[in-house]
Amino acid sequence: MKLKTLFSAALALLALTQVACAEATSASQAKEGKDFSVISGAKGVSKPEVMEFFSYTCPHCYNVEGFLHKWEPTKPAEVSFKQVPVFLPQVAHLTYGYYTAEVLGVLDKVHPAIFNQWHAQKKIVKSKEELVPIFEAAGVTKEEFEKAYSSFAVENKVQHAKKLAREFKVSSFPMFVVNQKYKIESYEKLDYMLSKFPIEQAQ
Repeated sequence: MKLKTLFSAALALLALTQVACAEATSASQAKEGKDFSVISGAKGVSKPEVMEFFSYTCPHCYNVEGFLHKWEPTKPAEVSFKQVPVFLPQVAHLTYGYYTAEVLGVLDKVHPAIFNQWHAQKKIVKSKEELVPIFEAAGVTKEEFEKAYSSFAVENKVQHAKKLAREFKVSSFPMFVVNQKYKIESYEKLDYMLSKFPIEQAQ
């Protein structure tokens, strides 16, 4: 009698598990061709990851910053997030500026300041020299800025950013890449696509 009861309970648990799995699968809101596309030749990674390719010159990138500012502190802990400044020859100093700020540990201050000056204040940051006051406002001396800007560490990061842009075929921005395999095509469900979708698609 006890064995029969245990067996029945096991069957019931298995049935519930299968139903739960089926519901989880059917609950996916992402549709290929509408919400995302598969990047040709991309192999993907096994951990949930989001990359945003952006440019300080892009008004759409500036607009999406507000969303990212609210989203990042609340995103699932297992989803890693990083931003990649797209290297544009005419404004190369902006990519170098981003990684200079990262190396100096002031990215949280400099990154929004560049966006704000360019778009909110309508003051284009035309050169490397015009980055200096932004860094000084973040507590970095001109000498510290110059040294980091021309460092091997920053140059390495810039070259890696170029490589990533080529690898994921970045032709417009902002461009979100999930798990180094999927390009987000629609912003209608951006929170879902950056939070749950990477976990669903983790290999």
